[in-house]
Amino acid sequence: MTLYGSTRHESIPIPQGADLNMYCGQACTRQDWCKLWCADSSSDTPCILSNIVVMPSYNELNTADALTCYTSRPKDHATNAVITAGQQVIEKPLMVKENLVDGIYSYYKDERFSTRKSASDKWFVLDFGRNVSFQHVVLYAQEGNNAVYQFRDVEVRVGNVEVTTPPSGFTDYVLFGFFQGRASPGQVVDLWSPNLVWARFVSVQMLRDNGYGFQLGHVEVF
Repeated sequence: MTLYGSTRHESIPIPQGADLNMYCGQACTRQDWCKLWCADSSSDTPCILSNIVVMPSYNELNTADALTCYTSRPKDHATNAVITAGQQVIEKPLMVKENLVDGIYSYYKDERFSTRKSASDKWFVLDFGRNVSFQHVVLYAQEGNNAVYQFRDVEVRVGNVEVTTPPSGFTDYVLFGFFQGRASPGQVVDLWSPNLVWARFVSVQMLRDNGYGFQLGHVEVF
């Protein structure tokens, strides 16, 4: 993975005689922004701390110079789920729906998903392939000032049968949570249920018809 792609990372030394893995892990937990740490024994500053979001099920394909890294994020169902969505913005060809389920987010704008402005396009659905249990649906708003327009009045619903007429058919699902917003830049919205929820499908829709598309950077379900 490319650590320099994250918004923030630091390399730090360790005391002589300290256990490398244990020291690096403890150093990460002491930083509110740290979500990932790696140990590079070949470096004078062998602890690499980063705020890059990497899910446990993420599959790194470029392993030629890869380090062993550890993430603070929980194992989730969204990573590698089948995703369908409204039409993306044509002018932003890299901001595809698959970015939401690839298991990694470095806060780059091209790693987000962005829909068209039409109310009928501001949605996506995750299909886990079977009923799974979860309590949290976590949504990462985009970086930048447009988050206040492109991430608000967001409704999350869950169900066990595929909706054939999205987004109007989402009303057949059970309401899981609602975020009114407006979101602040980079805000992480954790919608949660006090009880375990069992479902195969999760729909996420921006209800506000304000002339802006729906844009977000990352999603987790656990």
